[in-house]
Amino acid sequence: MVRKLLCLLLLFSAGSAYLPLFARTFPPNTIVEPGPGFTLHPNPVTGTWFHINLAFSESDYPNAKFSISNVLGEVIYAAPIKKTEFAGAKVRVDVADLKLDRGVYFVQVSGGDKSRILRLIVR
Repeated sequence: MVRKLLCLLLLFSAGSAYLPLFARTFPPNTIVEPGPGFTLHPNPVTGTWFHINLAFSESDYPNAKFSISNVLGEVIYAAPIKKTEFAGAKVRVDVADLKLDRGVYFVQVSGGDKSRILRLIVR
């Protein structure tokens, strides 16, 4: 029951979803660092591509990677972030190449033991 409510909350909440925050219980006054900062543009995706705009440098998270998961939590695609993508501060993702159907997906960017997840809508 709790899992179903969590999934519904993630699907219908506005903005970003921090899955690691929902998965753990923290004592009061605990500061939780969300991980590598990034945005998705455009979101919702109406064309054939979108960008992961990086708000961190390679020196902050040298082994950063990203993954795209469906609402069931299945990883559809995963790749490291390349030096050239760090230089341009963005990763271009081709929706057609990944064969992403219309729907809701979750983009996770992780570096070391920290990660952040944002919701992506493909129309």
